[in-house]
This record gives sequence, C-alpha cells and structure tokens, in this order.
Amino acid sequence: MKIQPGVGYNFDSSSKGFTLDVSEPFPSATYLTPDLPFKVKIVDVVSGAIRFQVVSGTLNNLVPEMDDVIGGVEKLLDSTTSGVPTPPTDVLSFNTSTKESWVYLRAGPEAASPYAFPDPSISNTPYPKVISSNLELTDTDTEGYVLLAKVDVDNVSAPTVWTLHQYVTGSLWGDRVKVNGMTAKYYYARI
Repeated sequence: MKIQPGVGYNFDSSSKGFTLDVSEPFPSATYLTPDLPFKVKIVDVVSGAIRFQVVSGTLNNLVPEMDDVIGGVEKLLDSTTSGVPTPPTDVLSFNTSTKESWVYLRAGPEAASPYAFPDPSISNTPYPKVISSNLELTDTDTEGYVLLAKVDVDNVSAPTVWTLHQYVTGSLWGDRVKVNGMTAKYYYARI
C-alpha cells in the first residue's frame, strides 16, 4: 500500500510502518489563493499607466483574447512561446473623475444564423475578449459584458495605491436569450 502526502501533512514510511507528520496542519497563504480562472493581476506601472494580466479561463469552452501592449497584437489568454506562458498584458483605462477602471469579459453572437453565442470564430469581433473600460458597460443586442474586476486608484496620472475588487473566480458558461423587439439578455454560470 502506498500513501500519498497532502496539504498540511506528510508521511514517512519504513519497513516498520509509517508515521504521519502534521507539523504544518494549515496550508500557506500562497496555497489558499491560487490563480483561479479570470483572476486579474496588476503586473507593472509604466509611465503612470497600470498594466494588468488575466489568468486564462474559458467562456463556453473558448479561451478569450486580450490586447497585448507589449507585442502590439491581440493574444489568447493562454498564449505560450516555446512552452513558456506569455499571457497578454494590457493597460487599465481609468475614469478621471471616479478614479475607477472596470475589467470586462465581452462576447457576442455570430452575425448570421445559427447565431451561436459566443461567436466561435476568433477573427470576428464578437469572439470573447477581455477589455478595460473607463465606464460601466451594459449589455446590448450585439454584446454582453461580464464584470471580472474593478480597480480603484489614488491618482489617475501617477498611481501609487490601488485596490482590486475581483468578481469572477472561475470559468463561465453563458447563454444569450433574444426575444423579438426586446434587448438580448445574457446569463452566466461559473463552471
């Protein structure tokens, strides 16, 4: 019989039996806060602009894309180079009066029948994308928004202190319901 170690405990075995080591019964803070899907991370401040990354997640099994200010292109959240993760890095857009920035997952339906949601073609604008906005966004017939996180800063032009409020901590499944004459409704569930 083989016994495997786990979080907060370890096993030592010999020909005479085994011992259970519980000298660290509580996991470290690092273990308790793993990088969950769609977790927003502040990675740098360059010339007063706060750069951020988002941990890869999925919407209806599609990995969203995001603008990458370093490479000047759009990249998927799970991008790699030679097997090494190279997630996109974008800049937060702040509202100068409220000193807030909203990070959204935006997605829309296909433009033609069967109107799949979200549009599975990465070359189309409705394909899922993580964006930063200096305004609170509302759903439309062509795009639905999920608020992933909100960031508050002390100073928009030269931020030194910021607070990140994370709202989504997992991959999502979404549905779009459109009834003739009414604005589409979007529904999401964490998976």
